Amino acid sequence: MTKSLSPLKSSTEFPLKSITKSSRKSRFGIASLRFGIASLRYGMESLRSLVIVSFAMLFVGAIDSFRSVALGQGAASAESRSAAQTFWIGGYGPGIYASRLNADGSMAEPKLVAKQTRASFFVLHPKLDVLYAVAESAINDTERAASLAAYAFDRAAYEKGDLADLKLINVERVQGNGPCHVTLDSQGRFAVVANYGSGSVSLFPIRADGGLYQESSTLQHQGSGPNQARQEKPHAHCSMVDPTDRWVLVSDLGADKVFVYQLDPQAKRLVPGPNPSFDLAPGSGPRHLSFHPNGKNVYVINELNMTLTSAAWDPQVGKLTELHTVRTVGESSLQGGWSTAEVLVHPSGRFVYGSNRGHNTIALFAVGPKDGAAVRVENFSTLGKTPRNFRIDSTGAYLLAENQDSDTIHSFRIDSATGFLKPTGHSISAQKPACIKFMLPLSAKP
Repeated sequence: MTKSLSPLKSSTEFPLKSITKSSRKSRFGIASLRFGIASLRYGMESLRSLVIVSFAMLFVGAIDSFRSVALGQGAASAESRSAAQTFWIGGYGPGIYASRLNADGSMAEPKLVAKQTRASFFVLHPKLDVLYAVAESAINDTERAASLAAYAFDRAAYEKGDLADLKLINVERVQGNGPCHVTLDSQGRFAVVANYGSGSVSLFPIRADGGLYQESSTLQHQGSGPNQARQEKPHAHCSMVDPTDRWVLVSDLGADKVFVYQLDPQAKRLVPGPNPSFDLAPGSGPRHLSFHPNGKNVYVINELNMTLTSAAWDPQVGKLTELHTVRTVGESSLQGGWSTAEVLVHPSGRFVYGSNRGHNTIALFAVGPKDGAAVRVENFSTLGKTPRNFRIDSTGAYLLAENQDSDTIHSFRIDSATGFLKPTGHSISAQKPACIKFMLPLSAKP
């Protein structure tokens, strides 16, 4: 990818400006106009709604200082009254760390709670106090072969503020190279692992105590793309179970596809669906995907050409239909060597966020109220290098951005009206962080 990459005909772009403290008021004025245009592009329900949103945007800069004081005093803010939230950090350091996010955006010093090499991604069980972590290595790795581990955690201890060690339940080998992502269905019956190195997807049944059974199903992807350095073969990068628990979507960076599988709980296997794949533009490199809370839209972030694809999801037949594709940075900002990483939908469903490595920003997208297509509004610095992963807390009030190459995690306050990110001034250090997950109530999905 280079600066000469042609703009997408279907995208609506807002060029990223250089923002300084002295031009802060201009930033919010420009952003107000951007948000208004984006809202108009997708049809607000009425002119009154558009005026209210734009008015709120315009005066964010003027009221920020007042809000900061209020938050600091903790007298009237809902965030100030909320309890601290436990979260875990994984990556390419010695193991899994635990920390806590406080109401002011500060975070506890991370504590190593489980030693495991290359714990680059993990997920929580929706009904049990169990965490599942991949070991992103090769099948024949002598230090720790490609595997999936189940760890129990002490919820009561964490709720009291004690960052207690995780307790290993068991480990199962993964029959694929470079497992880089794991997800669960909403009932906690199966774990699905995407294997980047071998371009395959693995299924693991889960025991009643949260432990793992041996791998019950493995599917090998086929395909390649025009980028010979990155797409010489399939590279499965992310798997997500849809809200109905009937389908598993797997994004493959090498094949430029999102594969769609049916989950057969009786046979404990994955089978290709009637609409077996969703094709992205050649050279896109789909990396991660995220479902909208309404279950009707899916957002795919494409690593190689730095775009976000909005798609409609039909759970009746397991089919994705493209709606819109936009850049994650302004066209004039593109540089070779940059790439995207994570994509998440805000709990409100009004915003989508995506991370840009190299550009070192989080992109904010507004979700259209009619069809759910997302359009880029603004980019925000992550205050570090290579934001591989980030996470939004369950209240939607904070975003934590991990900077893999500067070993930092910064917290940002999310404006509920605009989706804009504001640094809290708080950060912690962790070695090559690559995953964050919050401890959620057992009734919530991971």
